[in-house]
Amino acid sequence: MRGRPRLRLRHLGVLVGAALVDTAVMAQATAQPVVPPCEPVLDHATAEVSEFARFNLGPAPGQEGCGLAEVVGAWSPFGLAVMRSGHLAQQLRLVLDLPPVEGRARYVAWVATPALDRIESLGTVTAREPFTVPVHWNKMVIVVSREDGLPAADAPRWSGPVVLLGRSRSALLQNLMGHSIFRRAEM
Repeated sequence: MRGRPRLRLRHLGVLVGAALVDTAVMAQATAQPVVPPCEPVLDHATAEVSEFARFNLGPAPGQEGCGLAEVVGAWSPFGLAVMRSGHLAQQLRLVLDLPPVEGRARYVAWVATPALDRIESLGTVTAREPFTVPVHWNKMVIVVSREDGLPAADAPRWSGPVVLLGRSRSALLQNLMGHSIFRRAEM
């Protein structure tokens, strides 16, 4: 009788070990690969920029090209530069590798919030030339579209096809305050 419980524990250990191995194999199969930026764009990466302030722009479905975005804080003797509105003063630097455009077509960069409720035009960008513009959002989505001419200054969003997309690393974070672990039990 004393041998049986030991046998059960040994079988339990084997079962738990097998379950952990199966879980690890499934986790490896579902992990998303990290894709490095394309070669021409990587040559323009700034050494002073942290990897957390750098993100890739990938092609939209059916499109070609790639890009690199870097978010750099403006200099301040206090550590962080803040605008009068309370937003961080930052510079967004884009370098894009895109096929040449023909005729009046041009590439236009846009910045948006992750929910796409606010969208602003950043301006016309040229392939393989660094483009720097001030931005004031911490969480942002960068959209590059191919437009038939320069969009109007008050254009609410892009009208041409989206060519490149990218999200800042802070835009990947989710607010978990609505999660059940933060809800208090009713008394």
